[in-house]
Amino acid sequence: MPSSYVAHVMEGRARLRHPALAEAKVRDAAQALLQAETEVSEVRFGSESLLLLMAPGTDFAAICKRLEKKVPALLKPKSEVAAARRAEKHSQLAVAACKGAARGTGFGDMLGDMQVPAFLQALVSGTGNSKIMGITHRKFAVRTMLGAGGLCLLTGFAGGKSLHVVAGLTWAALATRHVWVRRKAL
Repeated sequence: MPSSYVAHVMEGRARLRHPALAEAKVRDAAQALLQAETEVSEVRFGSESLLLLMAPGTDFAAICKRLEKKVPALLKPKSEVAAARRAEKHSQLAVAACKGAARGTGFGDMLGDMQVPAFLQALVSGTGNSKIMGITHRKFAVRTMLGAGGLCLLTGFAGGKSLHVVAGLTWAALATRHVWVRRKAL
């Protein structure tokens, strides 16, 4: 049975697809090993993938075993590697946004040289062990969303139009974020 990173194999051709191959270091190591193989005539890389052009009758399973020894990142579950890459990307964006704010874009002139708290980075990226008021980030986000929805309903019945609109918009924004973050689970 082929490994999870093997997208397809046919006579003289194979495609390897894994999120770890998007990293230049991993892709270069895999490409160097594959190009050193005598049966592999050409290696082309794409987005998170490598295309191998091989001689007919090549022992592809043996090539995969040598590749797994050289590049152990290919043995990690795809979802785990993709989630780690997304989390890293989100935290980099959050830090860049906060640093941009500190440089003078937006409210940066009022904030001066701002340090981004660890819990805020973890909240934006969805990782980390820090908690907000003693509860996990996911529970905090859900409770905030439900609180905004409850406030929207309460002010709608009480007649406070402007607070009702603000609470409704807040709930809509939080619900949209909730659906976006958990879209694959839906």
